[in-house]
Amino acid sequence: MSYDKSKSFSSPHFGSGERKSSHNAPPVRGDNYTNGNAGLHLGDLLNRIFLVLQKLFVALKYQFLKKNGFEIPVFSIPWFKLSFLALTAFIVFKKDLSFSVNMNGPGAEQAEMSYSGLAGAVAQPTSLKTAGANPFADQPGDTDKDRLVKSYVRRFQKIAVQEMKKFGIPASVKMAQAIIESNAGTSLLSTKNNNHFGIKCFSKKCGKNHCSNFGDDHHKDFFRKYDNAWESWRSHSKMIVGGRYKELLKYGTDYAAWAKGLKKLGYATDKRYAEKIIETIETYHLYVLDAM
Repeated sequence: MSYDKSKSFSSPHFGSGERKSSHNAPPVRGDNYTNGNAGLHLGDLLNRIFLVLQKLFVALKYQFLKKNGFEIPVFSIPWFKLSFLALTAFIVFKKDLSFSVNMNGPGAEQAEMSYSGLAGAVAQPTSLKTAGANPFADQPGDTDKDRLVKSYVRRFQKIAVQEMKKFGIPASVKMAQAIIESNAGTSLLSTKNNNHFGIKCFSKKCGKNHCSNFGDDHHKDFFRKYDNAWESWRSHSKMIVGGRYKELLKYGTDYAAWAKGLKKLGYATDKRYAEKIIETIETYHLYVLDAM
C-alpha cells in the first residue's frame, strides 16, 4: 500500500509503499586469513579496494562542491572514474605497496599484500566536519520545496549520522527515505504520529497510542505512533538490521545498491522507489552525510 498524505511535491518524488519487518539478528562479518598469516584473500583485497573507491568518490565530490559553494555544476562529472584513477595513481606511486601471488597447487591461489598506506586510507576516512559552507544551506534560486527539504535535512542530519555509525545504514539512504516517506516532515503521518518512515503496525494486540488509522486509509492500514521523531528513526534502523533488509549492510555506503535492494526486497510498492531514493540523494547531495 502507498502512504502519501501530501501531493504538493514534484520530482524528486515523495510517497511510497508498504513496510514489513522481522526480528533476525544482523550478520557478523570478519576478515579471512590463510594458514594464520596476515595475508588477505584476493576477495578481501578487492573488497578493501572497493571501499577505498567509495570513500574517494564521496571525498572528491564533496571537496569539489565545497570549492564551488555547493552549487550544482552545469556539466556532468565522472566522479567514480576520477576516484578510480586517483586510487590507481595511489597504488602505482606508493612505495610500500607490494603484491605477491603464491601458487600452492592446482586451483590454489593466495594473494598477499603489504598495504600500510592503503589500510590507512580505509581506516582514516576524510573528515567533512571542517569549517566552511554548509552543503545543506539555502542557496539563491532555491525553490520552496528545496528550502523545505534542506531545512528537514539540517534538522535530522545528526540523527542520520548517529544511526549510521550505530547500525551501518548509510545516512544518505536513511535521510532520503525519510524525506520521501514524510514529505520532508509535512505529511499527516509525521506531524500527528511522529512517523517519518511510513512504518505500519502489524500487531494484533495494540496498546493505547500504539498506532492509528486515518480517514483516507484502508480500514486495515494502521500506522505506528511514536512519542517523538527520534523514536521513529530508531525504529526504522532496528527494522532494517533486524529483518530481511539486513543483507543490504554488505553494500556499505553504496547508496544506489541500497536503493535497488530496498525496492527488490519490497520496502515499497512504488515501481520507481529506487530511482526516487537515488534522485533525492543526488539532488540534495545527501551522500555528504555518509562521510561525516
